[in-house]
Amino acid sequence: MERPKQFRIKIIFIAAIILLLSLSVFSYYRIDALINSSDRLNHTNVVKLELESVFSRVKDADADQRGFVLTKDSTYLKQFDKSLKDIRSKIIRLKAFTKDNYSQQRNLALLEKLIDKRIAHMKGVIDDAPNMTIPTTRWLEARGIMAEINQQITKMRNEESFLLRLRTKSLVKETSFTPIFTIFLTICSLIVVAVAYYVIHQELNISNELKANLETKKKQLLDANQSLEENIESLSKVNKELEAFTYISSHDLQEPLRKIQMMISRILEVESSNLSENGKNYLNRTHESANRMQTLIMDLLAYSRVKTEEFTLENIQLNQIVAEVKNDLEEEIAASHAVITLVGDTEIKAIASQFRQLLTNLISNAIKFSNAETAPEITIESHVVSAHEVPFVNPSGRDFSKITIADNGIGFDAQYQKRIFELFQRLHTSKEYPGTGIGLAIVKKIVENHQGFITAESPEGQGATFTIYLPLT
Repeated sequence: MERPKQFRIKIIFIAAIILLLSLSVFSYYRIDALINSSDRLNHTNVVKLELESVFSRVKDADADQRGFVLTKDSTYLKQFDKSLKDIRSKIIRLKAFTKDNYSQQRNLALLEKLIDKRIAHMKGVIDDAPNMTIPTTRWLEARGIMAEINQQITKMRNEESFLLRLRTKSLVKETSFTPIFTIFLTICSLIVVAVAYYVIHQELNISNELKANLETKKKQLLDANQSLEENIESLSKVNKELEAFTYISSHDLQEPLRKIQMMISRILEVESSNLSENGKNYLNRTHESANRMQTLIMDLLAYSRVKTEEFTLENIQLNQIVAEVKNDLEEEIAASHAVITLVGDTEIKAIASQFRQLLTNLISNAIKFSNAETAPEITIESHVVSAHEVPFVNPSGRDFSKITIADNGIGFDAQYQKRIFELFQRLHTSKEYPGTGIGLAIVKKIVENHQGFITAESPEGQGATFTIYLPLT
């Protein structure tokens, strides 16, 4: 008893540790989100400062250019070259800062073109200054370019300001939420510890109570195990006897069939020239029937020894099975002038050999229990019904194939509606209607083997209708 108790306590502690670790991970993500929000806010401020610095350096270069034009002092040229290097450095930094912002990358590309244009203009003025007086139009052109640069920088600063507002709002939200989340984590941790203590305490109490009755339960279990082992041994003996009986019975049934098949094959090979076409036809049909009977014996032998899942469920054509049954029952159908009609969907999911036996039994019964004055009319109808349309509890939610076999025979009394499916149950004497009384029992067993359902209804004297539901999956 100690080991299960220790195991449950370990499980409780492990669950508590996992929950605390989960809360810690959530806390880490919250703090990480707060740090990211702060980093994004600082990033936006840095971009704005860099934009201001770029514009300041452009104005410095413009001032150096004007100083050289007025004084012709080469010191201004050195300062001019230094300002250009600073501008290039600032542009590179801005490209790195805005690489994750496609819109700002486009704006920066345009700004760089305008700055290059202004620098080229300034260099042209510096080159022309020693030889001529710079006309007013060139100064006005320079002012226009500076205005465009200022406008572009203002546009980029406005976009960064918009991002700054959004990121400030996000930072404020993260900052305000983090203390609340921390308090929540603390409360959750305390609750986890309290629950773990309570559950462990309860487990210890339950363990102590169970320990007091352990010896009694152990003795009862040993007695039950001994009885179960005796039952298993007895059942095993019965199963072995049943398997031996089934094997011997099937072997004794198959041996005459093999001889019949062999003799028919020999007759067809040796005496073929002495047989009429009808004789050959009868022998071929007999040979086919013997083959089907041998297959049926093998299927029934397997059916009696293995579980349902060991049979192969397959999509079969109902019209083909009906044709085979009609061929097997050709003499009975011809003698009774029976008419068999198939309506609706022809594909179903079933074990072919078993479903053939099912239809054979039902059609044989329909012919056998027909009105003497009226030729049997048998209608087989098949279609798919959805899970909510079936008239029984369907927890699996599966769709079904609904197959009805209706005849115009003598029917049966409603009080025997369930009894007719019981083994060796007969509603008529063997003199009135010959038979063994196991046909419908086999039908029901086959349907149950498919995990299906079967019902029967009949106003006496107005025929019988058998309804079969087979699952589609």
